[in-house]
Amino acid sequence: MTDPTRPEFDILDSEGLEYHRWVSDIELTFVAKDYSATLADPESLKGNAPSEKIKVAALMFLRRHIDPSLRWEYLQLKTPKELWDALKGRFGNIHDTLLPELTVQWNEIRLVDYKKINDFNKDMLRLKARLNFCGKPITEDEMMDKTLSTFPTSALILANQYRLEHNNKRITTFNQLINLLQVAERQNQVLLNNNVRLVGTKKIPEVNYGKENTGKHPSGRGEGRTRGRERNNRGGRGGRGTDRGGFSKVWKKDTSGGTNGQTNKAHNAPSKRPVK
Repeated sequence: MTDPTRPEFDILDSEGLEYHRWVSDIELTFVAKDYSATLADPESLKGNAPSEKIKVAALMFLRRHIDPSLRWEYLQLKTPKELWDALKGRFGNIHDTLLPELTVQWNEIRLVDYKKINDFNKDMLRLKARLNFCGKPITEDEMMDKTLSTFPTSALILANQYRLEHNNKRITTFNQLINLLQVAERQNQVLLNNNVRLVGTKKIPEVNYGKENTGKHPSGRGEGRTRGRERNNRGGRGGRGTDRGGFSKVWKKDTSGGTNGQTNKAHNAPSKRPVK
């Protein structure tokens, strides 16, 4: 729920610099709240005068949207019509006072003084609106010329390119120029972010880093198996033709047992080790 004591828009400052903007906000809000009759001339209402309750609500709304110093200065005024007319008589010709100051601001505004293109754009549009209100309109060519002539010296080439585009009628409005500047600003920011890290500080992995070894004899269990077979062939358990002692059984004919005793005996002869 909206707080009834909070202002619904910017209040009127004590110098009245935003008076005409404030008047526009008040008129629109009073139409929405059905308070417009409280600001009209009583003779023009013809018997349709607002009630006292509506007048009090409108007066409270006006006081809530003016500077506290103005509120105290016009505290004796008891109707919204009286307060409205008093503020109009004081700030109605404020443009005569604002014009010299706005002219100085226009002469001094420079793109080089801003860090962000968006901030420069806001101030340029606000200054243009105030000058137009004071009877000194600013054209699109004047705004573009002001922008291009106040570029930083580090961007002279870019400024000359945009001026050439403007002279060739490829850039015809201030908004087009601002859009191009904002795109260039974002691209420069991306480039700066990518160069924050020092050149060459990122570790580059080796060529074979993380590559799986799928050769003929990969490391691990396969190599152990090969060595195991070599040990078996050298006389280990399971080798063909050998026993645990490393001796082989050779059958020889025994001729020393007499004339009738040709018997076959098994002799344990040392086995020949494989030649390496």
